[in-house]
Amino acid sequence: MPRKPRVVIPVNPGELMKLTSLVYTKHQALGAKSPLLALAEPTWDEMGPAVTEAAATQARIEELEKELKMLYGRRDPHLVAFTDLDRRSRDLLLAIYAANPATLGEYGYEVIEAVAPEPAAKKAAKKTTAA
Repeated sequence: MPRKPRVVIPVNPGELMKLTSLVYTKHQALGAKSPLLALAEPTWDEMGPAVTEAAATQARIEELEKELKMLYGRRDPHLVAFTDLDRRSRDLLLAIYAANPATLGEYGYEVIEAVAPEPAAKKAAKKTTAA
């Protein structure tokens, strides 16, 4: 017995929209002769407006993705230089404001106050009293 062919339904939303649009277009072209008229609810005729809207939305998504790629391409070449500039600025400001590093927050830096580690003698005393 010959194997039944495998017909793939895409998982990727963009590919799924392409397939759905093609099937709907073929269904419309066949009109009253379309074998898809045999489907129960929801039918292609009922879902047609949603297919059209979703296909238009998918086209817009793809346009925006292309635009994003272009924008990332314009931004990304500067990131290495910006990182270096921010680090050097941080280092200079830390030297200037060594007595009050929280001042760097005024420049937009996130300043995390370090908690002083407990001396080893206190840790050992806690362990013996807890036991």
